Amino acid sequence: MTVVQLDRDIRIKAATYATRLAEVKTQFVDRDDVIDIVAMATLCREHALLIGPPGTAKSSVIDRLRKLLDVRYFAYLLTRFTEPAELFGPLDLAAFQRGSYRVNTDGMLPTAHIAFLDEVFQGSSAILNSLLTIVNERRFYNGSEAVELDLISLFASSNEIPDDPLLAAFSDRFLLRCNLDYVADDLIEDVLDIGWRGERDRIRTAAAEVEPVTARTEVTFPLTELIQLQNAVADVDVSGVRDTFAEILRTFRSEGVVFSDRRAVKAMKTFAASALLSGRPRAELSDLGQLVHLWTLPQDEVSIRRILADHQVSVLERGRQVRDITEISLDVRHIMRLRESAQTADEWREVIRRLHRLTTEVQRDHPAGQEVLGQLQQAQRETVAAYRERFEPNG
Repeated sequence: MTVVQLDRDIRIKAATYATRLAEVKTQFVDRDDVIDIVAMATLCREHALLIGPPGTAKSSVIDRLRKLLDVRYFAYLLTRFTEPAELFGPLDLAAFQRGSYRVNTDGMLPTAHIAFLDEVFQGSSAILNSLLTIVNERRFYNGSEAVELDLISLFASSNEIPDDPLLAAFSDRFLLRCNLDYVADDLIEDVLDIGWRGERDRIRTAAAEVEPVTARTEVTFPLTELIQLQNAVADVDVSGVRDTFAEILRTFRSEGVVFSDRRAVKAMKTFAASALLSGRPRAELSDLGQLVHLWTLPQDEVSIRRILADHQVSVLERGRQVRDITEISLDVRHIMRLRESAQTADEWREVIRRLHRLTTEVQRDHPAGQEVLGQLQQAQRETVAAYRERFEPNG
């Protein structure tokens, strides 16, 4: 039997990307699910649909991702009155005077690596037809010329998926899906704390009249390294989960869960990407948990979760999978490095918050992981003591 291994450099890059994503998660409350989906889309070069009411951080998450990757970005809010030129570019008058119909795409969607379209289903048929070609073929027809695009992922949002057969073909091209809602009542304090921190950074940035970059957003993950990871997805062995996946698909069919053959084939790519992010050369049963993000109809998500549980695929909560203990250990070491460079009270509180979050994760998902749990608890005690000594000397 051939032994499948990941190149050491690829493993390091995958671990680095996972760490960067973990950092992004600390800047939002209860948005781990959507961040995981967005990351999965970029690794698989697929597109994602975010469903939820306004004010649920959909655009903020995408904007944070594009800053992490430092790529060309295009974002737009669609309405019934949006013209194609607003997305694809205005008429190139010089070319038109020469008898050629072209649009000037500079800075528009056809030049973007990452694009975000809010209320995408509000687009006209002309816009949606062009978008269908873009998401299917990564090609834009500029007059008579077919232009190949550098698009990695198109992210779209809507309050709901319309019950319109004419839009079904378009919406099905978004492989990954995520339902978002407002955060739970017991997390409101976290929303206020993290939200105010972001607003404060923006206020200070605007006052200083400089580019809005904070210490947390300076670190990037180079596009060249993301492309290497995208290529490495093809090297992951998914044969070990094929039979279980086939059984799950048969169950989908018998229970009336809508899941096309195209979607089933593309799902294999998400299993491979999930394994890669965990530094594994082979997909495991847990990687099939990605299926909870691949539903076609929103009402099928509950059935998919139940069917996965019946096949011993661990998806404990809505969109949450159990991380490997080694991945958590990497996070611990990274947070300790952050503690060494922490200067302000805010930075120290952020370290304490992240240590508490990891401790809760280990206690919940790895009750046998006493060594890592002990390291975390000791780090928490030391960090809290150091914080009090620095910032609460009379407390």
